[in-house]
Amino acid sequence: MQNFKCIVITLLRTSRSKFYVLSSMFFFLSSLAMAQEIRAPHVVLGNSFFEKLNPNAAEWNQISEQIIQMLPQNITTPSIFKTTVSQLKVKALHNNKWVAARLEWEDKTRDANVSLDHASDACAIQFPLKEMDKTSPFMGGKDFPVEIIHWKAIWQQDIEDHYQTVKDLYPNTYFETYQFGIQAATQVKNPISEPARKTPVEELVAAGFGTLTHQSVEDSFAWGSWENGKWTVVLAHKMTTRDPNDPVLKAGKNSLIAFAIWEGSSKNVGARKNYAPWIPLVLEAKK
Repeated sequence: MQNFKCIVITLLRTSRSKFYVLSSMFFFLSSLAMAQEIRAPHVVLGNSFFEKLNPNAAEWNQISEQIIQMLPQNITTPSIFKTTVSQLKVKALHNNKWVAARLEWEDKTRDANVSLDHASDACAIQFPLKEMDKTSPFMGGKDFPVEIIHWKAIWQQDIEDHYQTVKDLYPNTYFETYQFGIQAATQVKNPISEPARKTPVEELVAAGFGTLTHQSVEDSFAWGSWENGKWTVVLAHKMTTRDPNDPVLKAGKNSLIAFAIWEGSSKNVGARKNYAPWIPLVLEAKK
């Protein structure tokens, strides 16, 4: 109940009208009714399962699935007013050292590049870093931050194929102007312009809208597979680290998890996304 009050206060402070507050509250309560919790059983798996992820691994066949109803992000601008991804199928498991979430959603097109008309397909999971009942699901808040693990199809394409540049989309780009731009971004070590990418995932920390910050140290992995009009992506994170911006997850102790999905062909990018607020994450103890 305390967490629900936190959500309502955030909505009232940030929403542009009472209509958005009421509609978001309605869909939030509906999502709670559809998925009361996500259970992550303990499994006997080596760390390599989490460090070299396979979304289609046979081990996932034994894990129960929850269907999450997604909401259109209309709490802040820019926003969308209708979901482009209405449902998300979620499975989770852990081995006491790593926790992994397997996300599956329908998407007719595989969008792994960006242009004026398209963005990259992407997904993310979010964990609270401090008191759960005081942490807003909307990017956290002051003194109660969140960690976000963000997978991007375009970054995975960089790894599977080659680092994509403007010239891949626009071969006639004027070289001198383009070269200056890419060198500047690379020299300041902008993670978006990393030419030798090793992972398609980014870890970020946030304490409210407009505070999203890249983490230089990453303790997570992710990998996706697009087949027959749907994405299946697995995101994994170490349960305990020395990083104060990482969540502390322990078997036998519950946490919270939130989700976001971006459909590139619908120009979903940034705050224009489909999301599901906090859902209880049950990390089952070893039997």
